[in-house]
Formats: sequence, structure tokens, C-alpha cells
Amino acid sequence: MRDSIHRLNSLCATQVSTHLKTMTSTRKQDVQEELKRYLDDKQLNTLFVAIVEKLLLDKPDEPISYIVQYLKDKFPSETQLLFSVPHMRGVFEEHDSDDNCTVLKSDSDSDESDEEEHEPRTPRLKTTRRASVCAEKLCVDKIGLEVVKNVAKTEEELEKIHTILKKCVLFEQLDESQLQKVKDAMFPVIKEEEDVIIKQGDDGDNFYIIECGNVDVFIDGSGDNLPALVNSYNDRDSFGELAIMYNAPRAATCIAKGGQVKLWALDRVSFKVILMKTAISKRIQYKSFLKEVPILSELDEHEILAIADALREESFEDKRVIFEEGEEGDRFYIVKEGSVICTKMNDDKGSFEKVAHLQSGGYFGEIALMTASRVRQATVTASGPTECLWLDRKTFRRLLTKTLEEKLVNGMSSELPPSISTTG
Repeated sequence: MRDSIHRLNSLCATQVSTHLKTMTSTRKQDVQEELKRYLDDKQLNTLFVAIVEKLLLDKPDEPISYIVQYLKDKFPSETQLLFSVPHMRGVFEEHDSDDNCTVLKSDSDSDESDEEEHEPRTPRLKTTRRASVCAEKLCVDKIGLEVVKNVAKTEEELEKIHTILKKCVLFEQLDESQLQKVKDAMFPVIKEEEDVIIKQGDDGDNFYIIECGNVDVFIDGSGDNLPALVNSYNDRDSFGELAIMYNAPRAATCIAKGGQVKLWALDRVSFKVILMKTAISKRIQYKSFLKEVPILSELDEHEILAIADALREESFEDKRVIFEEGEEGDRFYIVKEGSVICTKMNDDKGSFEKVAHLQSGGYFGEIALMTASRVRQATVTASGPTECLWLDRKTFRRLLTKTLEEKLVNGMSSELPPSISTTG
């Protein structure tokens, strides 16, 4: 195992070194700094050391599966998100050609037939292994949003729910339309002192957020041992995320404490229908829009869909500055609706001059992501309510095809209108 890790590290170092040799000294330094920033920002060195230590201590027969399980146990919220991202369904989902149903699968049942019965194992608490979860067939094409609950709420209740959801890793990737449907679908649950909200071992069905009150979390002891208090939740906390991601048994018991507890709950089917329906709809919408963007017109279907799946959307109110000239850039933008004004400082006059007015289909921000300077070449401000689609630096570089790169480089160096060549 030690020799394998050493060879892997040597191979990675050799590949990076070979790649750097092909660059100019300035570009090489820029890449090295970017790699160091990435390792530091993501705390990857610490993670790699922890994984290697676990491997050397436990010496598993199947190291790859062991590493996957370790990451799931160590980062449950982050790994759960993979099951909800549409463009990852090639890894986690299997399509039934007979009825267009989608079977959401976990690692524990991915190699088993759909006809086999999957009995969830009893969770082994306080260990590094996670209980198995069952595949769940969800015919997204046959289920409409009309099956999703729409529970009336006051503005104050909606605001409280919104604040709590925005703190949850599971929901932070949702856009405003998805988040609104989630808020609408949540229903109230009132529990009194000592009422059981979740019982360990029961099938999971709902995710909960606490509007007011306290909830204690217990794990049953083995044999004659009493249940152990392992956690406590109070106002604006949430629990039960696993229930809306997997058809898994509850890993703990949650009991209302300190008087009445008011909760809001979201069921698993509603969450998945909202996520999948809106994601599929948005993918189709983005695909149609991107095909009309001149700079992307020569990309093939696969390339267009790859970009569509990676796009994020952000709204800007009138006169909102999207970025300023001179600051470091980390996003590439495409105007979806509305328009933006691009201005540059004229040093001779000591004032800003308008250099471009971009409307739907116009793009900006590419220069800072494609040059060593990484600096914005202009200030971009929303002109009226504006919606933009964007890619971060890492995703932009990953999806940058040769055809697209040539077009962008030609746009930066040619006598194109200022809207193309000066808004990075």
C-alpha cells in the first residue's frame, strides 16, 4: 500500500512538472500559485493525509470502496448532494426503458437486480459504516408538480423557513424557484413535551426544521444500556436530511423537549419531484437559450448540455455592480434577461466611459479567467432588472473546448466591438 501511494504521488508530481515545463515562467508561477490556493482553500492536504492514515491503519481489502465509504461517513451532507444533481444520474441512477422511470440507487444495491428485495440492514451505530439504503423508483416523467403539497403560510412563516433552509447544505444549491416550491410544500407539525418525532429504526419519510422549541437526539444503547443523548436541536435547526435523500431507516430517536415544539416538515417524494422536475425543465430551457448565443453556436449537443448542467443563475437589481474594473475575476457571465452597461476608467479624462451595452446573449468576464493577470478589465453594472447565467473559474476552464477557446481568444484580440473585447 505504501509503495502504491508513493508511486501515485510520484506520477502526479511528474505530470504536473511536465505540464509546467510547457509554460512560460510567468504562466508557470501563476499556475503554481493557483494550485496552492486550491489545495489550501479546500484543505485537501489534510484530507489526503487522513485518508492515507485510515488506509494504513485498517488495510481494507477493497481500498476504493473503503475510501468512498469514508467520504460518505465523514462528509454526509456533501455526499448526499450527489444523489440530487441531475447530471450525476449516470453514476447514481438507472433508467428503466419500459416505463421511463428513474431508479435512485445507492452504492449498497447498485449491483443487484431491481426484482430482488432489498431489506435494509440494521444500522451499526457509532461505527464508520453507514446503513444500507434501498433503491426507490420514481417515475419523474409521470409525476407532475400537482402531487406536491402547497400549504398556506404567512409571510413571517415563509421568511423563517427561508432563513433555516439557506443554512442547510442540502438546499444551498437550489435556485429561488426551487427553494420557493420547497417552502410551499412544507407542512406544520406540532409536538408536545416528550412526544417522539423520529424513532430509531423506523423508515424515514420527512425532513424537519424547527421554528420554535427544543429537540433531543438519542441513540439506543446495546443490551440493557439506556439510550444515550448525542445531540440537541433548538430554534432554526434542522434534522432528518437522510430521509428525503434515501429510503433509509432512521439512525436515531428525536424527542420534543421543553414544552411544545413547532416544526415544518418536507416529505421525500415532494422534494425529489421538485428537484428533478425543475432541474429537467431548466436544462431544456438553458439548452434552447445557449443555442441562440452566437459564441456557442458551433458547439455540439453534448457540449451545450454540459454547459447547461453547470450553469448557475443570479439576479441583479437596477444599477447593481456585478464586478468592478481592477478586481480579481472568478466568474464568466452570459446575460439571460435584461442588459448590462460596461464602463472603463479613462485615465486622461479621469472619468468612466461607457464601452458596451450588452443584452440577452451577450457575455462578459472571460478575459480575467483566460489571462495570467486574472484582473477585470471593466466595470459591469446591471441596467434595469437583469438575470445572468454564470460559470465559476474551475468549471469554465473544464468546459472550455478548443472551438470555444479559439472564439474567445479571437474576440479578445480582434477589432470586435467593445462588448466582446473589453469586458473581462
